Amino acid sequence: MKKLIVLAFAFFAIAAVAGQQEKKEADPEKEAFLSARYETLKKSCAQKDARACKRVIFFYKKDELKYNEHEAQTAMQTLLDACKEGKIDACMEAGKIHIENKNYDAAKELLLPACLSGHYDSCAVYGRYLEKHSPAKSKKHAQKIYEFACDKNSALGCENLGLLLRAEPYLHDEPQDLPGYFYLKKACEIDARRCLSLGISSLSYDPEDAIKALTRNCFESDMLAGCIMLTEHHKRGALYALDDAEVKRVYARLCERAPYKKEYCQAAR
Repeated sequence: MKKLIVLAFAFFAIAAVAGQQEKKEADPEKEAFLSARYETLKKSCAQKDARACKRVIFFYKKDELKYNEHEAQTAMQTLLDACKEGKIDACMEAGKIHIENKNYDAAKELLLPACLSGHYDSCAVYGRYLEKHSPAKSKKHAQKIYEFACDKNSALGCENLGLLLRAEPYLHDEPQDLPGYFYLKKACEIDARRCLSLGISSLSYDPEDAIKALTRNCFESDMLAGCIMLTEHHKRGALYALDDAEVKRVYARLCERAPYKKEYCQAAR
């Protein structure tokens, strides 16, 4: 039952974030803000900022009018060129994109050498390649790679290991006994971007810990999902939800990150 609750909340979390993007009517202020951000990312990508290049590629969905195939291809080529020049983070991000596009052989060609060179986040992504490419045969192999990466303090390795183990059957009620909980917590401690998974997973078992994880994700990363989940949790009056003053800080953060959302800015006052 508790596993169902966790999965249900995970679905709610995704829906909550997606719901912020449901309205299709034109919003000139939003369009101007997003266009400016997109241009900033393109400039950063041109300077071979690997994460910026990845965000350029996925900034607009392929079915959106704003999606530009040429610019996406240019960003991908920038990643590949940077990878050839020895920028291992570019190899990793390009590998992620190949996995997303199910180009598994190309992903392996980039990720395996990057992992063997000692870039442990690339090892974590290589584990994802194994899971996606041949899940039935490669799960145990992927788990070992995640364990190795996590031992080397790769937050992504710890998160992937935690998510993999979270799917295992369990017999305990204490959160510290749940498969994967320890690794999700370690991932969050290393990198605030990795706190979202802990926030979702631990909500039914340790809501106080979940709120702490979501708060860290909200204020110490560039992600919006943790902030949105905190506001939804507050609206429901759930256990350990932030108080009114604290949630205003969350709305202020959302207003800062998405100023075209007037409801965020109003709630922050």
